[in-house]
Amino acid sequence: MASGKRVLYWDIETHSSEFLWDLTPDDFFRLGGYAWGREGEVHITTSRQEMIDLIESADLIIGHNIHAFDLTALYGKDSSRPLELAREGRVWDTWTHASHVHPAPVSYVNRFGQRASGKKPEAAKKWFSLDEQAYQLGVEGKTDNLSRLAKEFGGYGNIPLDNEEYRSYLIGDVLATRHVALALQKIRRPAPYDWREQQKAAIAAQITRNGWRIDREKNLEVQRRNAEIREKNLKILEERYGMPTDGKAPLRTNEGKAAITQALADVGISLDDLPRTIDGATRKPTNRPSFGGQGIIDAAQGKGQEAEELAAAIAALGGIRPLSESAWKHMKNDGKVHPQIFYLQRSGRWSTQDPGLSTWTKKSPEKEDFIASPDDEVNREFDYSPADARMVAAYSGDVEFAKRFDPGKDAHMETAWDVWGKDFVGTDKHDPHTAYYRQVAKIATHGWGYKGSAKTLAEMAGADLDNMTQFVIGMNRKYKDVVRWQTEVINFAKKHGYVVNGWGRHMMVERNREFTQAPALFGQSGTLELVSDALLALPIDILRMCVMQQHDALMFSIPRLRIDEVTATIVEAMQQTWQPPSGGQPMFFPVEVGPIGQSWLGAEH
Repeated sequence: MASGKRVLYWDIETHSSEFLWDLTPDDFFRLGGYAWGREGEVHITTSRQEMIDLIESADLIIGHNIHAFDLTALYGKDSSRPLELAREGRVWDTWTHASHVHPAPVSYVNRFGQRASGKKPEAAKKWFSLDEQAYQLGVEGKTDNLSRLAKEFGGYGNIPLDNEEYRSYLIGDVLATRHVALALQKIRRPAPYDWREQQKAAIAAQITRNGWRIDREKNLEVQRRNAEIREKNLKILEERYGMPTDGKAPLRTNEGKAAITQALADVGISLDDLPRTIDGATRKPTNRPSFGGQGIIDAAQGKGQEAEELAAAIAALGGIRPLSESAWKHMKNDGKVHPQIFYLQRSGRWSTQDPGLSTWTKKSPEKEDFIASPDDEVNREFDYSPADARMVAAYSGDVEFAKRFDPGKDAHMETAWDVWGKDFVGTDKHDPHTAYYRQVAKIATHGWGYKGSAKTLAEMAGADLDNMTQFVIGMNRKYKDVVRWQTEVINFAKKHGYVVNGWGRHMMVERNREFTQAPALFGQSGTLELVSDALLALPIDILRMCVMQQHDALMFSIPRLRIDEVTATIVEAMQQTWQPPSGGQPMFFPVEVGPIGQSWLGAEH
């Protein structure tokens, strides 16, 4: 990777990361450490400009989590230079490479000798830390405890720059970065796809730097209104249903569960609508409903305002922060949120946190808080339709399955007719009976494409098991090439322990979960790859307008005077006809363009 190049291994020490967006780069930066090549001595500087000069002089810079943090810390939130460096092929982030070639296992023993899990994205972040990667790769890691020093001196920004332990810690970081980089290269030498991943990570970091403006006054008004509604519903729970008010966890008491069950039933939410709790020992779902978490909010969607407000109040009892409060909590001095984007999933899909935008439901009124920035700009959303299912058609080569996406056809209605019959389903999608079966077909097709069982599809769609059994039989009978493709990728995963998508991404598959994971990884990763193709093709000035990526959708804050030109450029970059490099069939992936809006809600479609 670095033959004949001037390679710089580096790291920096800064104030606490919470001040990244509020301090100037000069104030935020404290120490820089660097070493040239595989054997170079580590040097330390207190000059941010010297670190920038060193980076600009290098052919290749290597560091850990430098896309998301260090480069932003050095150049500042208003700079696109980090993205330019990545596009020049001069940035190599060991965190990014590890997420592809050294992914977090479902279960492992960490450097403290404790059993840990990397199954969920948030847990996987610990696996990808520099010291954990060093331990897992069997190379020399960090030498000191920086958090202890910060506690001793009252904060990271108060540690004396000449403190020997502080400087020793930085030297250890630079050495650990070099050791981890070389160890990761031994797992697999960087291929073209790995360089693509580096550029994708740089774009994700640019979206974070862009940030998304919050309407302060509207947000505060929403918080005030939500607090009133929450208090009203909690009072109803207490007075009408006997909800206990003492203790810290009323949701865990029998009285609390009984009160909530009755209250939910009265607004049309049954226990069957709720997600199941997870057994702590087996980590498998139980038969017991879960009254906490996001699940109860999701269950209330579409059941009316009363149901949604009650669910929000109950979720608050379980510690779920209302979305408006989450946006306010993470808003910085520039009036924006700067959500962190991580590569933490096997499919390569991005995980967005602080705030977690994926938890916001469609048409949520709180999306009015997110507005175009500055005032002469507007928001507009672009997304694929429906990308995951089209991806299954492309990979499988199933001509009949692909016909559902012919111009003028409603793919979900076509599926409903195929399974239950046109006469039974009807043709008017505004008719409640027809709309129900169309929606069931829409949800179930997504799961069926990933080899979901009738039971799983029934749970996903909220449908009768007999209906879903009929659905699976009908789909298997009509779309034989999809079934053949599913079988092939499942068998490949069983033999090799991984699958490879059409762009070259290797994705690990858990043993004994190949049946559903293998097909699903193709669709999930494929949609992100399409989005990535578009982002990689867009010029930097338009990338600086992107404020959100969410699965198959992109949101931009666009100058009103450039709306037509920028819209055309984005659509041209996103729309494409794609065929797997081996087999399959070409599929056109069209783009839907949302309305022009001043807010997320107004631009959503």
